[in-house]
Amino acid sequence: MANTERTSGNGGTRDATESSAEPRRPQPTQRTEPDKWVITSDGFRLALYTRGDPAKPTVVCVHGFPDDHGVWDPVAALLQEQYHVVLFDMRGAGRSDRPKQVAEYTISQLANDIATVARTVADNGRVHLLAHNWGGAAAWDLALNPVDGIELLSLTTIGSASAEYYSAWVRDQLRFNWHHLRDLFSTWSINTYMTFFQVPVIAPALFRVGVADAAMLFAKWKFEKGSEPAGYGRRLASRNRDGLRIYSANIYSLLFGAKPPRNTSEPRKPVPSLVIVPENDKLFPPPAQAGAAEWAIDCRIRFVDGGHWLPSHQPDLVAQMATEFIEEIEERQN
Repeated sequence: MANTERTSGNGGTRDATESSAEPRRPQPTQRTEPDKWVITSDGFRLALYTRGDPAKPTVVCVHGFPDDHGVWDPVAALLQEQYHVVLFDMRGAGRSDRPKQVAEYTISQLANDIATVARTVADNGRVHLLAHNWGGAAAWDLALNPVDGIELLSLTTIGSASAEYYSAWVRDQLRFNWHHLRDLFSTWSINTYMTFFQVPVIAPALFRVGVADAAMLFAKWKFEKGSEPAGYGRRLASRNRDGLRIYSANIYSLLFGAKPPRNTSEPRKPVPSLVIVPENDKLFPPPAQAGAAEWAIDCRIRFVDGGHWLPSHQPDLVAQMATEFIEEIEERQN
């Protein structure tokens, strides 16, 4: 039986939820060969993996660092009967191309990559986005700065935040209020590791020899509920270390720099959003996730019992929450 507490936020609703639903164990499809390729706006290839009937509503799943599309496989196995599910490897990960320049990993470019995928896989680019970690930051960027040829029907994020809203939240916490400052100090861990990830030579070298993989293995053992799907996760950080360039390309420029303009004729309008906040997320503190989301319009925030890698370790919960939200939005459209 669920216990729910709701308080109004700045344009959003906060839900603190514990669910006792019986988990549905997925049987994810492990594919090594992409179903198709798309070419990004700057000429790189992205590997796409599709599930389900293309005639049904399209759900595009976007991973973060250092994952690849496989982090979404267990969720896709649960959604594919009801939706057309599209997974893809972001630039620098999996089978997709790995640009060598830091400037090729800006959040705006990652958002453009999502838009390219949406145009390719869905009629009129009408998609629901389901995103994790850096994939969520890119999805938020696309939602807040729309581009031509796509229509975002909804956005669900996990362990992530809009860079624009996160920056606003940080500035808001600087007021002389103990509770605000306490929440801001809770982000010391994220600031520490994100800064370290930008250290040239040393950070890539440690990723190459498996130090980051060992740290991830410990974090998952310590903080995650459920178990990782068999065959996923081995030397993931080492294999996808090119994605470290995301940190150098974005961290401080997103907080303090000017955002480059995006040429579009599309008006900016709110995208219905669901922010799922794992209460035991040690990589992106829950107060920061929820605080940033409270700046959004037409957004609901739900706290769940779990860790950062919720999609791979509790796919049944993610699939259930995403389905309920997507169905609500589909009903609005009809």
